[in-house]
Order: sequence, then C-alpha cells, then structure tokens
Amino acid sequence: MKIYLNDYQTETLEKAESLLFNGNGFIGLRGNLEEAYYDHFSTNRETYINGFYETKDIHYPEKMYGFTPTGETMISVIDGQTTLITIGGEQFSINNGEISENERYLDMDKGITVRTLVWTSPEGRETRITISRLTSFEYKNLFSMKIDFERLNHEEEIELTTHLNFYPVRTIDKNDPRMSHDLQKITIKEIDLEGNRCTFGTDYSQLEAELRWSIDNQTVSQTIEEERIVIRTKLEGTSYQKNLSYAFQEQKHAGIESSFVELVQAQTEYLTEFWQSAKVTIKSIENLEESVNYSTFALLQSLGTNGTTSIAAKGLSGSGYEGHYFWDAEMFVFPVFLHLNPALAKQLLTYRYSILDKARENRQLFGYQTGALYPWRTISGTESSPFFEGGSAQHHINADIAYAFIQYYRYTDDLAFMAECGFEVLLETARVFSEIGYLKDGQFHIDKITGPDEYTVLVNDNYYTNQLVAHQFEWINRLAPMLKAQYPAAWAELTQKLQLEEEELQDMALFAEAMMLPVDEEKGIIAQDRDFLNKGFWPYSPEDTKYPLLLNYHPLTIYRYQISKQADGVLALMLFQDFFDQETIAKSIAYYDEVTTHDSSLSYSTFSTVYSRLGQVEKGYEYFIKNARTDLDNSHKNTKDGIHTASMGGTFMTIVYGFCNLQIVDDQLTISPNLPKEIEEIDFYTYYKNEKYRVYASHQEHWIKKQAEGSK
Repeated sequence: MKIYLNDYQTETLEKAESLLFNGNGFIGLRGNLEEAYYDHFSTNRETYINGFYETKDIHYPEKMYGFTPTGETMISVIDGQTTLITIGGEQFSINNGEISENERYLDMDKGITVRTLVWTSPEGRETRITISRLTSFEYKNLFSMKIDFERLNHEEEIELTTHLNFYPVRTIDKNDPRMSHDLQKITIKEIDLEGNRCTFGTDYSQLEAELRWSIDNQTVSQTIEEERIVIRTKLEGTSYQKNLSYAFQEQKHAGIESSFVELVQAQTEYLTEFWQSAKVTIKSIENLEESVNYSTFALLQSLGTNGTTSIAAKGLSGSGYEGHYFWDAEMFVFPVFLHLNPALAKQLLTYRYSILDKARENRQLFGYQTGALYPWRTISGTESSPFFEGGSAQHHINADIAYAFIQYYRYTDDLAFMAECGFEVLLETARVFSEIGYLKDGQFHIDKITGPDEYTVLVNDNYYTNQLVAHQFEWINRLAPMLKAQYPAAWAELTQKLQLEEEELQDMALFAEAMMLPVDEEKGIIAQDRDFLNKGFWPYSPEDTKYPLLLNYHPLTIYRYQISKQADGVLALMLFQDFFDQETIAKSIAYYDEVTTHDSSLSYSTFSTVYSRLGQVEKGYEYFIKNARTDLDNSHKNTKDGIHTASMGGTFMTIVYGFCNLQIVDDQLTISPNLPKEIEEIDFYTYYKNEKYRVYASHQEHWIKKQAEGSK
C-alpha cells in the first residue's frame, strides 16, 4: 500500500510536508525536502515530540474572572532532517540541473517514506539518489534516514552536511485564528559534540529533552553555529545513514546504533501484524482503499500510546491548532482503534484518567463546586482555549469522554478498567451537569453551554449534549451495581474516595429520565437547542457567502442566524439511532443539511453515516468522498498545516457505522448494510469482547464471522 506525491508543484510540496510525515505516536517529523529551503512554496520545517510544549500568557484586552490565564503550544524540537548533498563540488537542488525518474511515496506496509530520483548537475554529472526515512515503532525515540547513491557517469567525491536546527523554518498566516501566531522556541541547555548529544528545554513549562545522533561514514567536522549544529561527512561507500534519538520523560535512547535494514525489518514486522486486523478492503470504482487505509496509518503515526499523551487535531504532522487534544480524540479517533486494536484505544482513555485531577482544578475556574470539567483544548490537562464561548463552554466534552469509556466497556467487557479508572471519570464528569442542570416542570435542563456547532454558542438545552448526558447518567447507574457485586473492595474504595451516596445515583437516574430533549412537533424534527429554530435564516445566498464563515463574518452576525458550522444534532442521530423513528431522522437530517456549512472537517462523515443508514446512499457517498479525500485532495486548502485526524477517523466510521451499519444488538454484533453503487464490497475486521470478527458486506450478501487471532 503506497501513497505517491511525485511532482514538485507548490501545492504538492506543501501538502506533502503533512501527508508524508514520519511519526510513531511519540515523535513526528514533517515530510520536508531534505536538501534545502525553497522560496517558491511555504514551509513548516519542524519536528515534534508528543507532549512537549511551551506555555504562554494569554493576553485579554478586558479579562474577566475565570478566563484561561495561560495556554500551551506544541513547539518544534531540534529538527535534523536537513541534509545538504554536494557532488563533485556541486550542491544538489531541484532548482539546479535536471531531475528525472522522480518518485516520492509512503510505503504503509514497511512504514517508510522513499524519495528517489536521478539528478543531472549543471556540469552534467548524473547521480541516482534514494532517500529513505522512518520513525521506528520499535524504538519510539528514533528517527532514521538512509541515502543511497549510484554514480551513473562519474566517480566524483560526495559530501553530506547535516543541520541540526534549533529553531524551525515556519510560515505563519496571521489571518487564520486556527494557527498559533507566536513563534516560541526551545532553549539549548548543553551541547556535547564528542558525545553526540544536545539537551534542550523550555523556559516556562520547564520541560527538558535530549537529542543524540549517530552518523556513519567519515566525519569531517562538527561545528556549533548560532541556530544549529553543522556536521560534515564524507561518503565512503555508496550509502549514508543518520539516526536521531529523542529522549523525553520516560522515553530513553534505544536502538540508536541500529542499521536501517534492521529498523525496516522491525518496522515491517510490526505493521504486518497491525494490518492483519486494521486493513480495510474495498472494491469500488474509485481507489477508496487508499483513502481509508492511509487515514488509519496516519492516525497510528500520531497516536500517543504511553497513557500520558493523546492525539492532536493535526496529529504529529503539523502544528495547526497548536498541537492541542480536543474532543476529536474520543469521538472520531477512538472508535477506529476500538474496533481495530482495543489496547491502543485504551491508552487514549488512560490519558484522560491521568489528567482527571487537572480537570477537577479546571472546573473551579468556572466556580463549580463539584466534579471535573475537562479542558476544551489541552496538552498537559490545563485549558488552553482563550475563546470561552466557542471553546471551554463546550461542556459536552465531558459527556464525549464518558461516552468513549462506556463504548470501551460495551465492546471489551473490561469491568476491571471501569473499576480502576472509568467509573471515576464517568461520575466526576457527570457531577458538573448535575450541578449546572435543574429540574423545572418535570424536565431536566442544561442551560448556557455550547454544543458542537461553534456558530451557535451559549445555548439552552443543546440536544446533542443533553442526550449524551442522559446516556451517561443511565450508564453510571448500570455500572454501579455491577462494580459493587464484582469488585466490592474497589467499589468501597471508590465510594469513600468520591463520597458517593446512593441518593446521588438516584438523582442521576431521575435526571436521565427527565432530560429535556427539544423537538419541533410541527416540523417533525429534533431542535438543535431550545432557541435555534426561532432564529432567521442566513441572509446571503450560497454563491454570495464567503467560506469559512469564521474567517469572513463577525461572530455576532453568525450567531444571529440558523447557520451551523458542522453536524450538531445530527451527531445525536448518528450515536443514538435506535432512539428515533426513521421519519424523524430523515426530516431532521434534511433540515439541518440546508443550514450547515460544513466548515468543519468533522461534519461530512456524520452526515454521510446518517444518510447511508437511511438508505439515501447517493447522498451518503457524496459526503463520504468529500470527507475521505479531505487531505489527499487538500479540499480545505490547509493540509499544509497538518492532517485532519478527525475527518480521517470519520472516514473509518462511515464505513463501519454508515455503509455497514455495525451495531451491538442484544449483546451481539449485527450489520444491516446500505452500500452505494460505487462500492461493490467492504471487508474488514473488528474486535468484540476479546474476540476477533471478520465483517463482510456486498450488494448480494453480508455476514460477521469469528476469526482466530492472527488469521487473515
């Protein structure tokens, strides 16, 4: 399985920096050209460590109580991609001489990126250059690059110069609020050229890491410049290899002297096992397998697996959204690994448990007396959103995280994990809703929060949030007696630690039953919130509207109309399909499709899933294609800032929950597929209660069969 990006056009080079990134969940290096910087395209030449960030003060012209005082930003660490190649005194460049037989691709079976070409220098020397790169899944600290040379018509000396850049080369769009406009830098602590090591850190977050390097062939010189370490090497044979090792927190230097062949072999073995369960086979008129499996691989490269990190909105492919973790991780990425590799999915939940105490601190910013409120955007666990109306007011993140814990239990039966971590998260996050909600005329209301639609803020009774919270309240009362019966010691410890009384559980059961779920009886649809349907329609035609709205219109203009950035109530239709009759689902999605801009990459997959379940497969497929090709086609024109991890997760979700309609019914996996004509068949694997299943759907038949582990 390969993804090719062969040309040197501006758009291709910019998006290739994100699409061809090398990552393993701990480190990520953007897919930059190795040899130099070029003026004809913008570049972000960066290397990241998952969980390595700098803090900054957030400045408000008028700061009110509870506003987030500081933010966190993922920053580039020392970047060692740059490798200047000099052949017979001529420096290799795509701008000088001629390039032929050019090929650049990602090999998802081996976990490497490869760039091969023949360069004819201005003086006529022809050299075949092959550059192979990987970040190791075996040694998470390790990036390795190997360059092979074939002299085609000369015997000239070849010299390579590595730059270990302290500070990134970065292009910043000052007009895009989704990007950080601050260029924060690491601080160099100590450089030991004899030991091939450099320690660096941050001034405010007080983090420290170390880079070590190993470069074969003959070292000519190592020098320290103001912004880099420069290492000159003379090629002794026909290949050159450098290994860069990043140690941070629990991750130490390992495998730094490994050969590239050894690393590729280990990488291939790891991915062979991974793809045995993770590969999705699709027979279709378009190459959909490329989109789906690339999405899964890109997510794997970005997924924190140590229990103390998660997955950012742009993964480890770029610094868009400042490297923050959002609700995307639980609602769009978590389901992918829940089906394909539950052990990896569990690590995302373990991360949330690891920052539960910080979530408890975070709720105090709002003046809440009980429970925990997870930050809207974070790295370490503190809130980094300065825009509370469309950010930290999105309290649904509490219920999103709870929903992921519940889904994990439903698919794994791992009650021990719920006793150890899950129930505490469910209860503490629910307590915030118990506190801010209220009963009136027999209904439970939650007012002045923001739902997923960031074009409609501080609303009353957001349908999506309320239904998720009711689900959370119900499951707290389902799990409590199971934990009490099967883990009495852990239950006693939990009730004491959380000061949990039976009365609180009874209240939550009552709140779930009485939850206000707004509907419009006349229209026959669910209401996004109590007031949404009372607002006027967007006054401009689609042709006259400038997209995305958040970059072209004042927020107050947007807030006054029935206009949605992304799926909101439709998410409830997707998650709780058995709660609604088909007519309500059909009328609701048709209505909200008319008022949704899909300015968010999260939106298309949700609409696609619901349309597909309804049997409206043409519409479902239309949105699926838009979502599946978001980054490969650069449809939002910002792939250069990093991949869209949520839309990638949504691609998989549409396949599983939409076209195949995989569900748990009476404790059994079931499917009732609706395939578009463009897709002949779908074949994938999933896990359910510690068993592996193969799921197959075509226009003629469909089935689910238990598989032996390791089978294909």
